Amino acid sequence: MINEHNNTGNCYNRDLSWLLFNRRVIDLANENTTPFLDRFKFLAIASNNLDEFYSVRVPSLQSQMELTDDGVETKSGMEYSKILKKVHKRNEKNFKIQYGYFQQLSKELAENKMGTFAKYRDLNEHQQEKADQLFDQRILPFLSFTTYDTRYSLDYLKNKRIALGVLIKKDNKKKIRIVPIPTNINRLIKLNFDGIDHYLLVEDLIRNNLTNLFDDGKIEEIITFRIIRDLDASLDVEKDDNNKDTIRNLRHYLADREKGRITMFEVEETDDLNLDFLKSFLKKFKVNKRTVYPIDGPLDLTFLFSLVKPLAKQYPKLVYPPLHAVQWNQSESMLKYLDQHDLLLQYPYDSFDQFLTFLRAAIDDPKTVAIKQTIYRVANHSKVIELLKEAAQKGIKVTVMIELRARFDEANNLKVTGELEDAGCNIVFGKKYMKVHSKTCLVLTEDGLNPKGYVQIGTGNYNESTATGFVDLSLFSSRDDYVKDLASFFNYLEQPVAEPPKYKVLTASPHRIEDMVIQNIQTVKEYYLRTGKGHVFLKVNSLTDVDVIAAIYDAATVGVPFRLVVRGACCLKLGICGPKEKIVVSSIVGEFLEHSRIYAFYDDDTSLWISSADLMTRNMDNRVELAAPILSPKLKKLMQHIIDVYEQDDVDGFFMNKKGKYFKYASPKGKSAQQTFIKEIDEPHEKPEKPRQSSKDVKIPQKVFLTVILIIAIIIILVALKLL
Repeated sequence: MINEHNNTGNCYNRDLSWLLFNRRVIDLANENTTPFLDRFKFLAIASNNLDEFYSVRVPSLQSQMELTDDGVETKSGMEYSKILKKVHKRNEKNFKIQYGYFQQLSKELAENKMGTFAKYRDLNEHQQEKADQLFDQRILPFLSFTTYDTRYSLDYLKNKRIALGVLIKKDNKKKIRIVPIPTNINRLIKLNFDGIDHYLLVEDLIRNNLTNLFDDGKIEEIITFRIIRDLDASLDVEKDDNNKDTIRNLRHYLADREKGRITMFEVEETDDLNLDFLKSFLKKFKVNKRTVYPIDGPLDLTFLFSLVKPLAKQYPKLVYPPLHAVQWNQSESMLKYLDQHDLLLQYPYDSFDQFLTFLRAAIDDPKTVAIKQTIYRVANHSKVIELLKEAAQKGIKVTVMIELRARFDEANNLKVTGELEDAGCNIVFGKKYMKVHSKTCLVLTEDGLNPKGYVQIGTGNYNESTATGFVDLSLFSSRDDYVKDLASFFNYLEQPVAEPPKYKVLTASPHRIEDMVIQNIQTVKEYYLRTGKGHVFLKVNSLTDVDVIAAIYDAATVGVPFRLVVRGACCLKLGICGPKEKIVVSSIVGEFLEHSRIYAFYDDDTSLWISSADLMTRNMDNRVELAAPILSPKLKKLMQHIIDVYEQDDVDGFFMNKKGKYFKYASPKGKSAQQTFIKEIDEPHEKPEKPRQSSKDVKIPQKVFLTVILIIAIIIILVALKLL
């Protein structure tokens, strides 16, 4: 097999590939199949994505460049400085396309008399007076500023904050004042003139009313800017008996993180932007020029979320129609159903409420003795957390493994920790140096050496908010093998020092999921060489792990077909495995965020898996992840249908070419995966599979029983006669 050393330069850089993904999100704003108002939404999503990229990934590249003295990245064979330059260039192109779409959509919004984006200077005198009154009443009381003269620093300005930099001349001396835009004020101000809604950005209104804030000098120049900071500071949380120390350390970490270095400096290209002042400003505040992006339009398009929400109520046909997800409608309780059947749900087509139904049934069942669950990201005012608290207060032993290091959800997870502890839950934090990213819940009716109960293993978080927009898979079962493996898994998490257990059916990271995937690819390869049959299907958010990619290359060289659905970064290259290569890579980007992870290996014994893990080095080596095989014949059939739909998608899918670029088919021959699943919601579901039977449930028919007894009696008589 191709090893990592030989694979140097045979992969794309992860971050450059990710920027192509964000371009695909931006392009949905120009798709005819995207409802008009949702096109604004995709521009906002792309902006939000980019903020996280510059808070996490760009700092990582900068650190690698500094630590290695501008060494070479193994995957791509590129120097880190070159990667950063390409990141900047590719992102500049994305910005240009994104704001081009914004201008076009804004024009269409006005033409359809749904509203118009207004600039203060374009308002007439009467309209400006009305806007000024609103400024005095609702904005001025919340404004503050800081004056800088000899010491220049932006450390106090928080991440993602928009601010005005103002050059003041007073007594022949010039000073710079920084005016942060208050976060408790809506960014978009709606003013109605002559029956038409005019949307004015708050920073524009403030710019034109600064004399009301300070009148002790002459305003010479103004720039509108926004900063993104390095939030990639590492946090080591050790499992400790004293949770208070861990929580205190996390609070210090969150406070310090807001002072990270600036990784992106956006400046609005207004008509009166003075480039000399901008250069002077950047120099005084020691802002690296490579982080600067002049923006031809309003900064931070996430404000478009607040535009779309009210307009969607007025124009419901201009957004995606509401999804009426499948609810639990069986006459029996979910636990009784699971006594006989496995269950596989696909959110959001199946409602996340069914997981809440599962938890509720467990709490109400008098046989339940314990509930154990992992928590990574949950919704604000989470119903899941409320149910776990209720279970503990009822006397059920509740253990919650909370991952405090879930990036950007740390504060909410701290809050959740306090609530659960107060309710009497046992709280466990992550393993040292490893995030617990698994998505699983275990309900026990018998604990100890021979545990009994129910399991839920999923690909997504227990977040009822994101579950309406994220596509994820969720497996429920009462199979003994699942239950025993999960009991061992939680015992491992609860022990301060413990060796990872050996599982009968499940597979877990670190390392073992990677080993399982590679081994299965090799098995398919061997089967293909013997029979000319077999293939591999993988669906993940990212494919960046070099060892997995090397295994794919190795099998593709002999002709093994691969169908890869990779939503985000894909480091694998096409066209380097020789004439027998049959690899198809697509990225499905649509109404819902494709978040499920599926591994499928087709040989003489097909195996289908769901997992919490992307095929990334961090997930393979540095996180606690779970992968579960689908064992039920009925669910294997359902799982295969899901895979078939994804394999046939050429509507939502962007396809990779041999140059690493992505394209869409002008005349698709297949179908949209997401629309297919939506249509299937109203189709009649198949009858449940034949119930599983344990040995104690098997009943032998009376005639068979009597026949067996007669045969045994005859054998005994014959043996006795022979002995005589």
